[in-house]
Amino acid sequence: MKKINKTLLSNITILYVEDEKMISEEVSFFFKKYVKFFYIANNGEEGLELFKEVKPDILITDIQMPKMNGIDMIKEIGHTSVPIIITTAYSDIEYFLKAIELKISKFIIKPINLRNLISDVQDCVMDNYVEDKLFEKDNLLKIVDENILISITDKEGVIIDVSSAFCEFTNFNKNELIGKSHRVLKHEDTPVSFYKNMWTEISSGKKFTCEIKNRKKDGTVYYAELTITPVFKDDKIINYIAIRNDITNKKRLEQLIIEDDLTKLYNRRHFNNILNQEIRRVKRDNTSITLVSIDIDHFKKYNDTYGHPMGDKVLIEIGKVLIEHTSRSSDYAFRIGGEEFCLIFSSSLVEESLLHVQEIITTVEKLNIEHKNSRNSDVITISAGLIVQKASEIVHEDTLYKYSDIALYQAKIKGRNQVVLSEFSTMS
Repeated sequence: MKKINKTLLSNITILYVEDEKMISEEVSFFFKKYVKFFYIANNGEEGLELFKEVKPDILITDIQMPKMNGIDMIKEIGHTSVPIIITTAYSDIEYFLKAIELKISKFIIKPINLRNLISDVQDCVMDNYVEDKLFEKDNLLKIVDENILISITDKEGVIIDVSSAFCEFTNFNKNELIGKSHRVLKHEDTPVSFYKNMWTEISSGKKFTCEIKNRKKDGTVYYAELTITPVFKDDKIINYIAIRNDITNKKRLEQLIIEDDLTKLYNRRHFNNILNQEIRRVKRDNTSITLVSIDIDHFKKYNDTYGHPMGDKVLIEIGKVLIEHTSRSSDYAFRIGGEEFCLIFSSSLVEESLLHVQEIITTVEKLNIEHKNSRNSDVITISAGLIVQKASEIVHEDTLYKYSDIALYQAKIKGRNQVVLSEFSTMS
């Protein structure tokens, strides 16, 4: 756990907006041990007034509140350099989606972990801190070392120094990092092309900013906003300074919004966004799109026979099959609801799409999951409807989905455990 920096906290003003009295009292009691100026508002209207009055260095606010919610309050405040931390519950999904658009600094999931919250406050203040005059130089450097995730490399990318905060965050000590490259933190999902692009940018003297997925020493995955800045001497690059801002909680919350919790496929909400996005892309590139609707055959009978916990296991297994068969960057797999799934492929020909979906159907059948009350097989099977259209023939996303759904219905009529191509598909 990051150390509490009393010097840093004693010089800031915090405004906390929360309508639940017990929560606000608990947070206030904890923070007032370190923060001299800690103000509380009970709703968005009070928060807006206090914000104008006290001019806080940081704003912490709940989302759902009476009179004025946290989102509307932030909108009323308008453009501000003040860091904002949102406290939210899983049930606040709709509000959370709106909050993402407002470029919130941090998201804290309730119930609030006070040590994590004060750590996030320190991160936000340090990220936003411009008033160097409050600190002597040595003290400021000490604060940076203890609070900023910073590493310095030579021009070849070899680490020559790291902050204490970076070591504490990644679970490495300085001796384990100095003399190495950042490959020790590399996550296997990050493609080689990412690093090629990064080196092209920074070696040309440009600042490089992105989001990155890494691993700590113990294997824990984390996400960070990464900024790499070249350091020059006599017009030549001598070092690179990398500063990171931990956004792991934010990314996990974003994932929660787009992911089906059971199967780990994308959910219906994200399906609507991606389908619209992919249609725009294929129209721009003048290519084609494939949409597949999938249903588990006689799944209600399976649940009635084996019970819903076993049914959930079936959904998970089929989810794994769909993930394995949508590995390209232009492939997407979704659980739309219940036993219904959808797939999206881009730039695939009709024959390729048919073969690919048939392979998925065969793979599911080969799982050999017993289904003794199925009317078409003694194991779990799936049926699929497929539509492939060129950009010029796509009318609307709803129409595309309707065509694939009609084709799925035809697959069921024909005996299930098969794929049917929509008559509205582009054949050449």
